[in-house]
Amino acid sequence: MKLLDFLYPPRCPLCGELLALNEGLAHRACYKTLVWVREPRCKRCGKPLTPVAGEGQELCMDCLRSRHRHGNSFDQGRALWLYSGNIQQSVLDYKYKGMKSYTEFYAEEAVRACGRWIRRKNPQVLIPVPLHPRKKRIRGFNQAELLARAIGRRMDLPVNRNILLRKRWTEPQKAVSGQARRHNLAKSMEIRYLPEKLHRVMLIDDIYTTGSTMEACAGILRQNGVEEIYFLTLCIGNGRG
Repeated sequence: MKLLDFLYPPRCPLCGELLALNEGLAHRACYKTLVWVREPRCKRCGKPLTPVAGEGQELCMDCLRSRHRHGNSFDQGRALWLYSGNIQQSVLDYKYKGMKSYTEFYAEEAVRACGRWIRRKNPQVLIPVPLHPRKKRIRGFNQAELLARAIGRRMDLPVNRNILLRKRWTEPQKAVSGQARRHNLAKSMEIRYLPEKLHRVMLIDDIYTTGSTMEACAGILRQNGVEEIYFLTLCIGNGRG
């Protein structure tokens, strides 16, 4: 490992600059800039609630609307950080610039911050949110799968990437209305293989913004008999979706 570090010096996942030997997985100064998701937060998706909304309110507006329209697709989720600042750029570099080395930092922090919560939910398996096969070929990897495997190794939890299949290519959904986005994503997901007696799962992804992708994955799992569905993401948006 020391030889590899010498040949390929590790970079800080938050600024992209080289790390000194024995400096850890990220620069201390960069680490201090992370905006962690704290209470009060939505009891369903984990999105932070504003102080005013947090007074006696347990769900964010997105989850109130979603549960009214679509029922309870997933049970609960957690995210580590707000999707802003240096972590936003870090995740974009992770996905689109092939910075797979960032995985270890993300997984280490996920287990440190949310390991107890994961243990309480006691998932039978971790399921990475799938990429369309063509998109995976273009990118070279599925970042959610890398993250799930790194978390699974640390917590001795199985990972199964063969349960969900993204069967349809979907273009970036930013310019699409919320209803159309949910419709597009719901039709893009299907069950490839569901093991018997699988009742409790945890979905893993990098970002939760509007929740449409997570709703689509959880919805198809719920339709096929999975009783408890949780999710963990690195980042979550703070706006309305």
